[in-house]
Amino acid sequence: MKNQQDKESRLDRIERGLDLLLQGTSELKEAQERFSQERREAQERFSQERREAQEGYSQERREAQERYSQERREAQDRIDEEILELKESQKKTDEQLRKTIKKLDDIGRQLGDLGLVQGEVAEDLFYRNVRYLFKEERDMIFADVKRNLKKKGVGEYDIVAVNGNAVLVIEIKNKLQKRMIDAFINKRLPRFKAAFPEFRGRKLFGAIGALVVKDEIGRYAEKAGLYVLTQTSEGGAALANRKNFKAKEFKFS
Repeated sequence: MKNQQDKESRLDRIERGLDLLLQGTSELKEAQERFSQERREAQERFSQERREAQEGYSQERREAQERYSQERREAQDRIDEEILELKESQKKTDEQLRKTIKKLDDIGRQLGDLGLVQGEVAEDLFYRNVRYLFKEERDMIFADVKRNLKKKGVGEYDIVAVNGNAVLVIEIKNKLQKRMIDAFINKRLPRFKAAFPEFRGRKLFGAIGALVVKDEIGRYAEKAGLYVLTQTSEGGAALANRKNFKAKEFKFS
C-alpha cells in the first residue's frame, strides 16, 4: 500500500514537472514570439524612420535644388535685363553719336561754305583795289590785272598784276598765318615762272593779302620781302607795309 502511494507521488511529481516544463516551454515560446514581434516592430519602425528620413532628405534636396534653380533663373533674368538695358543704352548712344556727327558734318560744311564765301569776298576786295592801292602808295601802275590764273597740275594764283617789266603775284587768305607765308615763298612762288613762261623776262615780286592780319604776322611777311594787303576798319583795302619798305625780287630759274 505504501509502495503504491509512493509510486503515485512520484508520478504526480513527474506530471507536475512535465506540466511545469510544458508551461515553461510555452512561456519561452511566447517570449520568443514577443521578442520576434518586437524585433519585427523595431525593424519596421527603423525602416519607417529610415524611409521618412530619406524622404525628408530627398524633399530638402529637391527644395534646395528648386531654390537654386529659381535663384539661377532670377539671376539670369536680371543679367538678361541688364544686357537688354545696355543694348538699348548703346543704341541710344550710337544714335546720339550719329546725330552729333551729322551736326558736326553740317557745321563743317557750313564753315567750309563760309570759308569759301569769305575767300571770295577777300579775293574780290583786293582784286578791285589793287590798282588803286599801288598807284596811290607806291606809284606803280598795273597795265593788266588777272584773277585766278590757273595752270593744270601746278595750281591757281589768286591775283597776278603786270607793271611794265615786273609781275606781282598776290596770294589771298582769310586769316594770315606764318605757315601760309612760308608755303607761298618756298613752294608757290618758285613754281610760278616755270608754270607761266610768258613772264620769264619780268622781275617777280610777291604779295599776300588777308582780311585778318595780326601785326607780328604782317611784320613777318614784310621781313620776308612781301607786300602785305589787309582790310581796313571801314571794310576797304589797304597796304600794311611801312613807308620805307622795299619789296624783294624773287629770282627763280
